Amino acid sequence: MQPTPVLQRAIRRLALTTKQGPHNYYKGNRTGAMGQHTKYGGYRIDWKKVRTYVCPDLSAFNLTPFVAARIEARRDRFAHTESGGPMDGKDYLRRWKEEGGTI
Repeated sequence: MQPTPVLQRAIRRLALTTKQGPHNYYKGNRTGAMGQHTKYGGYRIDWKKVRTYVCPDLSAFNLTPFVAARIEARRDRFAHTESGGPMDGKDYLRRWKEEGGTI
């Protein structure tokens, strides 16, 4: 069964997928090789090909959040427990037993 001629032309224009190509076709993710395989099954990294990103000096840069100043702080936080923080596992089990929880 084959697609119609109109559909065949449309399929030719689309990107090739791994299911449409030959049995050993690997599409990859455009990262490129950063080394080469050895004949013993290992991989040797070529450090000239490894990407390095240089971050500019941000010591004098004041970062601000992407939140407007008129937004109020949230007040729907967890109720503080005996431990002083959000409910942890021990607090949950204690409260569950107090409210009549059974196994």
